[in-house]
Amino acid sequence: MSWRQRFGVYGDLPTRLLMRALESAPWFVEPVLVAVWTALFFLLAGKQRRAVAGNLRALFPEWSELRAWAGAYRVFRNFAATYVDALRCETKSGEVDWVIEGMDSFEQLAGTSEGCLILTAHMGNYDMAAPLFSAKFGRTVYAVRAPEREPEMQRIREAELREKERLNPHFRSLTNHDGEMLGVELARLLREGMVVAVQGDRVIFEVSPMEVDIGGGLMMKLPRGPLFLARISGAPVFPLFILRDGWRRYRVKVFPRLELPPRKRGRGEDAAVQPWAGAILEVVKPHWDQWFVFEPVFRREEGGAG
Repeated sequence: MSWRQRFGVYGDLPTRLLMRALESAPWFVEPVLVAVWTALFFLLAGKQRRAVAGNLRALFPEWSELRAWAGAYRVFRNFAATYVDALRCETKSGEVDWVIEGMDSFEQLAGTSEGCLILTAHMGNYDMAAPLFSAKFGRTVYAVRAPEREPEMQRIREAELREKERLNPHFRSLTNHDGEMLGVELARLLREGMVVAVQGDRVIFEVSPMEVDIGGGLMMKLPRGPLFLARISGAPVFPLFILRDGWRRYRVKVFPRLELPPRKRGRGEDAAVQPWAGAILEVVKPHWDQWFVFEPVFRREEGGAG
């Protein structure tokens, strides 16, 4: 792996340097760190910058190009803030406060004895929230995550996750490496009454995509695997999203069980795609500046209305 790759968008050296800085940096320098990190990432990540602006233009067709670029910068800035919060926790140089919204749904999810699928999105910080949520939950949660693009960064993440598992007995992580039969393992866990958390909003690597019209000509690209897992397992699905309310303050928002139509032989998954995509869009649209997907997801067909 070259030094250029290690200093790149997906490289490990920016994270290593930031972790080292946070070990001794006082809290009041965080705004400077976030501003510098955002500026560098926004400058270097041209492909990701264009993807975020394109998603925003499709989601809000009334926006000008300038407003979409300004919105993309806000997404990058919020991502930097959550990233620093997570690294504060990793380096034990700071803590975050959490609240849970939707206690009725939370208690329903925690109280059932059958396997459950948690549907979430790339909001807040998944790796930071999952261990804490599993501790409050009282049941083992298997969090599925995508691998890092660079091996050095993957080694950092693996070390972090193993430490989280050691400190949180109810938390387990599974990485969706190419070529592994992870879907079979997840279906087995659900049949055994476990809880599996998946992010259902990002198509990367060799993930099989599907595209759905969610109204007004707005097309949304989603990974096929999480929905397929929900359908073949028959496990109840609970949408759950992580929102950043302010400086080191986060909210876990739990929604009621998602009603998916029954699966019928010989029919596709079209009937289930709409509620699945709708659950994600319901939170992504009002909280677009906290949605950290840096690949094209939305497009608007010619003549589509806002």
